[in-house]
Amino acid sequence: METIANQHPAGPREKPALVIVGMHRSGTSATTGAMQCVGVQLGEKLYAGHSGINAKGYFEHSDIADTNDAALLSMGSSWDDILPKEDGWWQKQELQPFAAKMKQYIRRDFSKIPLWALKDPRVSRMLPWWMGIFKDEGISPHFVFVVRSPDEVYRSLEKRDGFSREKSFMLWLLHYLEAEKESRGHPRTFVLFENFLEDPTGELLKIEHQLGVRFPVPVPDAKECLDSFLSKDLRNHKGGDSKKSATPTERLARELEARLRKASQDARIDTDDLWRQLHEIQAGFSPLLVEHLQAIGKRRGETERYIHRVERSFSKYAGKPVRFVERLFGRDV
Repeated sequence: METIANQHPAGPREKPALVIVGMHRSGTSATTGAMQCVGVQLGEKLYAGHSGINAKGYFEHSDIADTNDAALLSMGSSWDDILPKEDGWWQKQELQPFAAKMKQYIRRDFSKIPLWALKDPRVSRMLPWWMGIFKDEGISPHFVFVVRSPDEVYRSLEKRDGFSREKSFMLWLLHYLEAEKESRGHPRTFVLFENFLEDPTGELLKIEHQLGVRFPVPVPDAKECLDSFLSKDLRNHKGGDSKKSATPTERLARELEARLRKASQDARIDTDDLWRQLHEIQAGFSPLLVEHLQAIGKRRGETERYIHRVERSFSKYAGKPVRFVERLFGRDV
C-alpha cells in the first residue's frame, strides 16, 4: 500500500501546478471552476459551456485541450480509445511538435502565476507524455483526483455521446487507473464529487493540507463565491444499481470505485492487481475488433489533420487583404 500525500514535494526551483484528474462527466469542471474562487488561475482562453451539459463552463484551456486532441489523433488515438497503447508511446517523434506547443502555452499564460491548474480529462490518459513537459518546464505537478460513480458518469455519457454502459465503464477504468499509476510519487489527493458539492470549503482545505499548497485566496474568504458558483443540481445524474454489475468490466470498476472512495478518507491506494485484471480484459478483445478500431483511429487522425490543413490554408488566403491594408497603414501583423 502507498501513502499518496506529499511524497514528492516541489524542489527549490520547481513551481507547483494543480493537475485535475478524472473521467469526462465526473465533476472535474465544477471542481476546477470552484478553484477560481480561491485564486487558482486557469488561463484566459477557456472553452465556453453548453446549455444542458456544462452550462457554467468546462474550465479547460482551449489551446491545451485542442493540442491534446491533435496529439492523440497523430497516433490514431482519441480520449475514448479503449485499446492498449504501445510501449513507450510518449516518446514518439511525432509528438515533439505538440510538446513544444504545450511549453509555449505554459510559458505564455502561467510563467508569472503563483498557482495554476490544468484541467482536461485527456491529460489523465496522457500523463507519461505530460510528465516530460512538466519536468522540462520545472513544474511540480500536484494531483487532484475528482471521483464520481461510474454509474453517474455512464448516464451522463449516454445522454451526451450515446455511449454504451460497457464502453463508459471501460473508459472510466482507463482514466483513473492510468492516472493513478503515472502520478505515483507525487503529491496527490482524492476528492469525492458529492462531498465537494456538499462541503466545498472543507474539501478545499483538505486539498491544501494534503498537497502542501496554499491557495492565493484563503478558503474561508471564498465562501460567498463558492456558494454562488456551486449548487447541488450540478449533480444531474445520481445513483447506481450494483445489481447490473454483470460483466468483468463493471465488476472491476466497482472495485476501483471502492478503493478510490477509501483513498479519499485515508490517502492510501494500491491498484496493481486491478491493472492486471484490466489487461486480461483487453487481451480478450477480438483481434478483428482491434484491427478495425485501429484502422478507424488512423483514418480519423488523417482526416482531422487534412481538415486542419485546409482550415489553415483558407485562413491564410482569406486574411491576405486584411494584412495588406494593415501593412499599408503601418501595422504589420
